[in-house]
Order: sequence, then C-alpha cells, then structure tokens
Amino acid sequence: MKFALFKDERIEATKGAKGVCPCCGSELVAKCGEIKVHHWSHKKKCDDHWWENETEWHRNWKNKFPKKWQEIIQKDESGEKHIADVKTSNGWVIEFQHSAISKEERDSRDYFYNKLIWVIDGTRRPTDIKQFQDEINLVRNMRNKTRVLGYEFPEDYRLIREWGSSKSKVLIDFGTDELWLIYNGFYTSAFSRNSFIEMMNNTQSDEVYKVLLDPIQKQIDEIKAEQEKNRREQEEKDRIRGQKFIEEDLRIRKKYDMKDDEDWFEGSLGIKIFKRYGEKIVYRRPKPKIPYVIGICRNRFHYFDIKVASSILNNYVEVMKKLDYSDEQIEDEFDINVIPKTMDVKNWTEWKNLMEQLKQRIGKR
Repeated sequence: MKFALFKDERIEATKGAKGVCPCCGSELVAKCGEIKVHHWSHKKKCDDHWWENETEWHRNWKNKFPKKWQEIIQKDESGEKHIADVKTSNGWVIEFQHSAISKEERDSRDYFYNKLIWVIDGTRRPTDIKQFQDEINLVRNMRNKTRVLGYEFPEDYRLIREWGSSKSKVLIDFGTDELWLIYNGFYTSAFSRNSFIEMMNNTQSDEVYKVLLDPIQKQIDEIKAEQEKNRREQEEKDRIRGQKFIEEDLRIRKKYDMKDDEDWFEGSLGIKIFKRYGEKIVYRRPKPKIPYVIGICRNRFHYFDIKVASSILNNYVEVMKKLDYSDEQIEDEFDINVIPKTMDVKNWTEWKNLMEQLKQRIGKR
C-alpha cells in the first residue's frame, strides 16, 4: 500500500512513520528497506479482501497518474468498500492486476465499479508472451496503424480465455510500447501505451469509447462483412462441386451399369476413390485412418495433444470392433463422420467433444 492516513492526511511510508489503513482503519507498519519500494504493510489482514501486495510493476503504473487519483476508497449502496488502484477525474477506475485472480472475484469487481479498465501484467507467465509473440512482432512493423486481430480459436490463448468474458475493458501489458486490448472475447488490438496514459490523464478519459473502441469496432464490422462475402462464395463453390460429383456419379453408373452400393474411382491410377451413400458421395481417404485424422488436428488446432488424440481414436475403433463393425464399416465411419467433422470443428476442445458424441452415437446402435 502506498498511502496511509495520519491525522486524516494521506502520507507515504517513511522510516518510523505511523498510520492507519484508509479502508479498514487498522494500524499499518512503514516498510522502508533498500530492496523493495517503500510501502505500508498491515499488521493484520486488511478487510478489503481484493487488496494484494504491490509489485514494482504496480507502483510504476500508479505513478503514471496524479497521487490524488491513487488508492481511492470506493463504496456501494450496501456500504461495501474497496480501494481502487486509480480513479480518474472522469470516474474511470483502473485496476492493475499482476497476480492470478479467480473469475468470481474478477466478476465481482466488474460489477462493483461502474467504469472499470483492467491493466493485466502479461509478463507474469512467460508462456503468455510466447503465445502472443507473432502478434507482438506484427505490430512492431506497423507503427501508428490500428490493427485488429481476430482469433478463430480464442480459447487456445490463455489470457483471452481468462479475461475475454469480462464486461470491463481489459488491456494486457507485455512490457512493450503497446498495450493489447481484448475486445468481445474474439479480437485483440494494440494501442499505444503512452497514448493510453495521456488519454486517461486528461479530459479525453471520458472518450474511451470514441478514441479506443470506435476504430476497432469499425474494422471488426469490415472484417465480418468480408468474412460473410467469402462464406457465401465458398457455399456457392461447394454447391457447384457437389452437383458435379452427383452428375459424374450418375454418368459413371449409367455408362457401366453400376449399382448404387458399388464404389467407383476416378483417375487412371484410381487415386481418388469415392463411395455413394444414398444421395451422399463421400471421398475415400487414404489408409491408415488414425494418422490421417491426427494430421488434420495437428494442422488445424493451435493447441493439440497427440498422445490424447491417439488414445481417443484407438478407443473409438475398439468400441466399433466390440460392436462387430467390419474393417470396411470402420473405414466408412471414418470417411463419413470422423474425418469430415474433424475438418469442421474449430479447436481441440470441440474435437474431443465431437469424438465423445460420435462414440455415444455408435454405442446406441
């Protein structure tokens, strides 16, 4: 804690000084060693259970703002009170979070403070920086340009998974010149650290939405419009391709007087093999099937555990064998369900859920 109360005045820690906590009123001890930054420490635990010991990172951030804005007591209608790290003249509370925090506590703070901005220490876990390294490098080469990055699999990024559902604004500090805004749980955008500090220190702090969020939302709208256009174009291409498959299937069958349940292949060496299932034509993938599926997972998913995937697939095959599936039926199951649906899921978690659903489905037969 940076400030204590002494005779109703806020004072900083100095050797021999005495003071009490502005929030709970208990006695504080001035800690003024040569290693850690001078601070006040409670003799007993503070009543504000949100309060945590400060790091140098905390103090450096606080010092970017006027002392009169730092460590401000906030109360709600019930009388509950907490110490806000910083509260600006326009009512924005800024909380600097270094240590791990539960979702329940984060949500409590989100709802306690009406206007809250989180600044998260992204350097606490080295793996977080590693996950975002490509994005950090990209922004270094795009000075003074707003860049919105969308994530097809946001849950693969731990910081987005932990903070993406917050109803408040969340900025990640990786120790670079940019802060990373997590927006709507699916997007990030780099924002100049100095610009943020300058904005919050003057009257512009009441224009956070206009200055920080409006340009991002504009780009997101443009991205979504482009994605929708591409989706419709792909749907049309798939429809035309599917129609050609059907026409070719009918042509081959008519020419060679083939039955509906017979395979036919395309190409002089028979490399592409198709099989017809009623109105559906399925491409026969190469053998063996399990390594083929693992290859799809490895190429599509940001996070992937090959040992777990192999265990899931082998268990799936064992279940089919116990149900007296023939080798051909097992191959058909992979070609009709496992492989196409693996190509459709978005991430590792969805794939594991898919495989569990498929296993339950065949178990009911």
